[in-house]
Amino acid sequence: MNDQKSAIFTKTCVMTIKKLKVLLLFFSGILYSCSQNNFEEVKNISEIEYTTTSSTQEKYTFLNTETNQKVSILHHLQQTGFHFYNSLQFKNENTGVLVGGTGLRTRITTDGGKTWKEHSFSRFANSFHSVAFSGKALYIVGESKYIFKSIDLGESWVVFNTEQFFKEKSFISQFKYYKIHFFNDKTGFITGDYNGKPIILKTTDGGENWNINSLKGLDSERAIITDFKIVAEKEIIAVTQYGECYKSINQGTDWRLLYTSENENENLNSIDFKNSNTGYIGGLNGKLLCTVDGGKTWNTIVLPKVSSKSNVSDILYVKNQVIITTAIGFNDKERKSFVYSLDEKENTVQPFLTKKDSAVFFAGNSYGLTLLNNQLYILDRNNLYKTLVKAKK
Repeated sequence: MNDQKSAIFTKTCVMTIKKLKVLLLFFSGILYSCSQNNFEEVKNISEIEYTTTSSTQEKYTFLNTETNQKVSILHHLQQTGFHFYNSLQFKNENTGVLVGGTGLRTRITTDGGKTWKEHSFSRFANSFHSVAFSGKALYIVGESKYIFKSIDLGESWVVFNTEQFFKEKSFISQFKYYKIHFFNDKTGFITGDYNGKPIILKTTDGGENWNINSLKGLDSERAIITDFKIVAEKEIIAVTQYGECYKSINQGTDWRLLYTSENENENLNSIDFKNSNTGYIGGLNGKLLCTVDGGKTWNTIVLPKVSSKSNVSDILYVKNQVIITTAIGFNDKERKSFVYSLDEKENTVQPFLTKKDSAVFFAGNSYGLTLLNNQLYILDRNNLYKTLVKAKK
């Protein structure tokens, strides 16, 4: 009798465990489904005013008198006004994206710049600031609480509302996201500020989900990261709006101060590092600094014929040289050059892009550089330039 009861008890336990497993799988499926549905379609959000238009660009080329290389103009704006672009990414020679403003605006080409499709998501003067690819997905951030995503190059859009991270919401919530970068198809970061205080967001699944990242070691009131470089899987170096440079060696969990400017108004907003030791940071007032020992010491680099009011707006390692682009107010006179090349071996700086062609106007309000297969893309206020870069001997 006891054996029979024991058998019945055992059978009941097995059935109960099986039911619990089924329930666990069911609820796990619900939780997984919820976690994968953080993005909502743009058409379902009333505050987003989505419009789209298409345009065709006339092909134009000129000679770069510094390098003797041909330069192609892939995108041109006749009348800029406040309408200019802050960032760009090219996935291949055909597929590229420009983002900026006003009105949270982006332009996408799938034929190497012959035609562009423009998307706008706002009727206000807010702008996008940064764009990145992760696998097949395109992500864009800027002066908005939303992370914008498209998996079909702008044919359809979804957004992730980052306001959910903040329990105490102010009457006017101001979000500004300055940079988005991915280390690989899984790990990525977004930096910016919410009502003037720093925000770092992190993803470990290629952008499907985002979470608030640690600010440990950062000034939680003012360390607003304007740009950063993911040097290695766990190593990140960042610059801030108040002239500081920080480093993390554990994927942003902890941060350590490497540099702070004597002038707190000396905004740093550009960075690139070749490795853990060697890199450059730049920003307002023509500020450009170099380190070869991981930030223990810094040397000032003087750019030739660059106004002290200029902004060192982007820095990019290209082969054995460093390309630097600068920005000034659009009311200033035409500049002979706004892009420079720095030879690390010789420690010399010289103009990288100049021309004799009077039909081409350099606005000199540039914020973006990117490299693809030895082709350098330079984003100025009025033009997107493409030119071949050869390694210096």
